[in-house]
Amino acid sequence: MADLFVIRVMGPTGSGKTTFINLASGSQLRVGTGLESSTEEVQFSKPFPLDKHTVTLVDTPGFDDTTKSDAEIFKLISDHLASAYKKKRYLSGVIYLHRISDNRMGGTAMRNFRFFRQLCGDEALPNTLIVTNMWNEIDEDLGAAREEELGTKDIFFKPALDAGSEMRRHTNTTESAHNVLRALIDKQPRPLQIQREIVDERKQIYQTAAGIVLLGELAAKEQKHLQELQELQEEIEEAIREKNQEDQEALEKDRSKVDENVQKVREEQKKVREAQVLRQQASFWQRFLSKIHMFRPHPPLTAVSV
Repeated sequence: MADLFVIRVMGPTGSGKTTFINLASGSQLRVGTGLESSTEEVQFSKPFPLDKHTVTLVDTPGFDDTTKSDAEIFKLISDHLASAYKKKRYLSGVIYLHRISDNRMGGTAMRNFRFFRQLCGDEALPNTLIVTNMWNEIDEDLGAAREEELGTKDIFFKPALDAGSEMRRHTNTTESAHNVLRALIDKQPRPLQIQREIVDERKQIYQTAAGIVLLGELAAKEQKHLQELQELQEEIEEAIREKNQEDQEALEKDRSKVDENVQKVREEQKKVREAQVLRQQASFWQRFLSKIHMFRPHPPLTAVSV
């Protein structure tokens, strides 16, 4: 029986991850149609044949999920990746989806791609693809110009491409999706950086490269809110001196909201620092593999130069 090749699909909320997986695999995973995230947990496609191989795809929540915090998403992904690696179930590759229809690569897309890079690490980037989709929504010449900019500017995808990743187009057909997958399934599996950090180096989640980035972002967000609190306090004191009760009450409401934001950020920081990788739990991998009864692990990884 053929080996099972596992490929993880990542990207921001609304980038078409679940649609891509359903199209490639014939699965019927739930696709979001509104502003809320549809992928709240890690989901697996049904195994499907591709050439001489059997493939399954892993649907991964984005870091801009509408129902879970970044800390919760980070721990969820870390748990799954660490559990699979400990059982020697290696990923054949990782796909990062980007909407070519976006007229700019905004903060949300930049954050998701930054976490993608930190989770994978440079040594695993040759086993990744940056896949642009939604080409039917824009003029092809405009899309080609955006594609060129994304691939040649250091602030976008160029560093990852220089480290061995590749850019591909997906044109919303099954054959197009399968061609994307064909670029990964024959590659020698490599562990991701987050897997090596947690399992081999026995780091806590907050000590990993991705964890450090997340804590840095949360610290910056906390500082921003604290600055807002200071400015609001000064305005409240001025309203008190001027005996302007209406302004004072409105400003105190604003201060209360910002203070709530500060507490939320601090709670997020606490979650990251206190997160423990679940090393003994029955993982999604175990439940998934028990259903299909057809998994055969890859041979042990061999040293591969990058």
